[in-house]
Amino acid sequence: MEHRGHVLSGRSAAPRRGDSAGQPPDLAAADAWPGAADSARVGTLVTTMSTSLVSLAALVNAFNPVTPQLRVAALIVQRGRILLVEHRKRDQRYWVLPGGRLQGNETLDAALQRELHEELGLEARVGRLVIVCETLAPDRHMVNLIYQVEIGEKAEPRLDRSDPVLAGWQWVSVDQLPRLDFRPPIAAAVLDVIAENFSGPVRMLGDTWKPEPR
Repeated sequence: MEHRGHVLSGRSAAPRRGDSAGQPPDLAAADAWPGAADSARVGTLVTTMSTSLVSLAALVNAFNPVTPQLRVAALIVQRGRILLVEHRKRDQRYWVLPGGRLQGNETLDAALQRELHEELGLEARVGRLVIVCETLAPDRHMVNLIYQVEIGEKAEPRLDRSDPVLAGWQWVSVDQLPRLDFRPPIAAAVLDVIAENFSGPVRMLGDTWKPEPR
């Protein structure tokens, strides 16, 4: 007699799309979707490339860090004249306010007093902060803190001849400052501070870097 019901055999029916055949239904559906494997490969490639770029950036930064540094400088004025130091670097000569960078475990006042003693043999009294400016060059980031500083009326600077950067020092009249190669280029702010007799607010000048003349 012929039975017209379901025919049973030793093999199970092929799993339908979305059925669980050793994996969850959502994965089964994803595998069945055209291009799913290619999409997965692209995602893996993008992740790998992103990781590689991050690693490369970290490697570059490790070999070429631009860590901000602090430089303290002294604005010393006597009888209408400003004490400047001449620097000599790469066949260039220019003028700066005397000072230098901090050393480890050193306060700002102590750093400025040390620099003035090392560069010019001066004993100084550090006053108030008057100017803050930055030098954001491609290869360095310098934060310049400029203080009012007083020295004795009879104090005579003595240049440290052992430092090849130091080319000389000079008392420069206030009206001559704008005509000098003065770095950073903040002559106008310096003159304003002097005109106010150091009584005005601290001047925050931001980035003052300019490319060096070739």
